[in-house]
Amino acid sequence: MLLNAVGLQLYSLREETKADFAGTVRKVAQMGYKGVEFAGYGGLTPNEMAKLLKECGLEAWGSHIGALPKDDKALEAEIEMNLAVGSRYLVCPYAAMKTRDDALRLADVMNETAMKLRKVGLRLGYHNHAHEFVQDGGEYLLDTLLTHVEEDIFLEADVFWVAYAGEDPVKYIAKYPRRQPLIHLKELGADGKSNVEAGTGVLDFAGIVRKAYDMGVEHFIVEQEEYTMPPLESCKASLDALLRLE
Repeated sequence: MLLNAVGLQLYSLREETKADFAGTVRKVAQMGYKGVEFAGYGGLTPNEMAKLLKECGLEAWGSHIGALPKDDKALEAEIEMNLAVGSRYLVCPYAAMKTRDDALRLADVMNETAMKLRKVGLRLGYHNHAHEFVQDGGEYLLDTLLTHVEEDIFLEADVFWVAYAGEDPVKYIAKYPRRQPLIHLKELGADGKSNVEAGTGVLDFAGIVRKAYDMGVEHFIVEQEEYTMPPLESCKASLDALLRLE
């Protein structure tokens, strides 16, 4: 077995958490997930969230904090929450970029934000989609971003979007050793477009996981944006498939 601990990006259950955040988190733990990555906090306070995770036996592995820049008040709220739950990793989940200049402007914003986080022991990262795999100036916009931010700013590679953009996830994540504490394991369907449950598509997850270990990945996180079955069942199916990897 390659994996003995897998986390879930809670955006995967966005409608369920909207209806009952705490109850859904409890179900995530019951499925066998060991960690969660946040995309919102369901209105819970930092103390309430820490108590819920402890009750469920779940760890906080990261948090998607929305678009950058964030004003000081919003950033302080994110810092307070992540320190309370023991998460070290804050992630910018998306940024519009079409040109090299766009990527360079984002790099400046991320460097400024990371400086504030660094003071309290937190790290900032970027989660890719496919649009960053546009070339300008002889390289992908994502590479421009990652080569113009401080070294402790990490990539949270989403392997679905890497493959969707036409790149080999195994080869791409090999470009950034020791800069990928988190990785999103999301399956690409045979049509090259749809997101299906892990193990039912075309991605070589065993190869991805082996390379990710070589690159220093600490936490493997399922993100399910589309489903071929009810969302809770979908998330459970992806977890089970990944835990069967050899």
